Amino acid sequence: MKNNILCLLILLLLASCGNENSQQEVENTNKRDFKEEIDHYLSELEDDDSFMGSLAISKNGKSIYSGSIGYRDLNKELKANTNTIYRIASITKSFTATLVFKAIEANKIKLNQSIDRFFPTLKNADKITIKHLLHHQSGIKSYTKSDYFWNNRTTAQSAEDLLKAIHEMEIEFKAGKNTKYSNSNYFLLARIVEQVFDNTYEKLLQEHIIVPLNLKSTSIGKKIQSSNNESLSYTLENDQWVEFPETNLSIAKGAGSLVSTPADLNVFFRSLLTGKLISSESLKSMKTIEKNHGMGIFRFDLLDQTGFGHGGNIDGFNARSIYFKDLDLAISLVSNASRININEVYSRILELYLGVPEVEISASMLKNYEGTYVYDQDSTDTSVFEIEGDKLILIIAGEYREELTYKGNRRFLFSQMSGPSISFTFSEDGSNLFFEQANVKRNYIKKRK
Repeated sequence: MKNNILCLLILLLLASCGNENSQQEVENTNKRDFKEEIDHYLSELEDDDSFMGSLAISKNGKSIYSGSIGYRDLNKELKANTNTIYRIASITKSFTATLVFKAIEANKIKLNQSIDRFFPTLKNADKITIKHLLHHQSGIKSYTKSDYFWNNRTTAQSAEDLLKAIHEMEIEFKAGKNTKYSNSNYFLLARIVEQVFDNTYEKLLQEHIIVPLNLKSTSIGKKIQSSNNESLSYTLENDQWVEFPETNLSIAKGAGSLVSTPADLNVFFRSLLTGKLISSESLKSMKTIEKNHGMGIFRFDLLDQTGFGHGGNIDGFNARSIYFKDLDLAISLVSNASRININEVYSRILELYLGVPEVEISASMLKNYEGTYVYDQDSTDTSVFEIEGDKLILIIAGEYREELTYKGNRRFLFSQMSGPSISFTFSEDGSNLFFEQANVKRNYIKKRK
């Protein structure tokens, strides 16, 4: 268990509360102008030339904030605005998964049926199920990790081209025995829904999601036209923004082929997660987390709030969209150029919205918690903390440093985008530590010098 948690933390660093909290959130936002604070934060990012993109926040299904900074086209000096359309990359997978559950509800496929009916010549097809594809448990290597993808990503690819490439992918593990994110899974799912509905993926999106939800800015991405309020993306070269050669999205069908706006994404995820698109039974299955993966969706724990959504990146684009049901709050953030991790920006925006107060702690009290703590049932399992200024820092694997947020009552929080937050609660004298992450609870004892 220790090694699993440590590996999860490292991967997350490298990659990708009830009515009482809801009431507190309402009280906090009523007492202060969160819009002004978010405006100020975005202005700082723009002044530093550290982030370009758009943000939308909705509460109870109503838009309460939208903002944009930077350019959708630097060469033409076209500024981004709240209607600018961005590539949303792997957030596409949540749309594809929704179509799959639509097919299940129509009795066209079953969650536990094998996929050999659809791909009879695919390796292990008789052992791989629809559920395995949805949960990234098929064992099929992601085609985006292959030479095929990098040699062909900027040119149009047919479904047959992509299917041929996936057929040539190696099997990395036995279906159901492990979990590994693979874009191949969602291309195959897109092909399956096309077959069972006898319609194109694009038309199925229109019929079952886009038209019913009136998503005016969501579609299959084509060649980017900045004159049509579509955004190009950029990467840094010699500290200058350089346009990133765009991927032809025919190679990302079902896995990363959609474009949208933050406002449309808020509508989609709120509708999905409140049962307006699929049944409660289907939604329960989709939200079932196994090894940090749901079925086309992820669970996010931020600032003691739990939400579901997805993230994605392609070219210079990066996106995060999460719906927090207890707050009836949706926040979507899409970037087309960034010097900083989008997770940091997203977390700060949520913090500003919630009005999370800073809880002070004295230097003498903080000093009690510095040092190495040893799990009382395994002496090789340790947690190490250092002080940096007025902050307590968690040291992971002797290399990664994560600043912890003090929540009061000797409790510190490590929030992360793609996994449960970790809570560290110290005894008053710092001799003991209580660790809690999801269902994992442990006691640690401070190592004597």
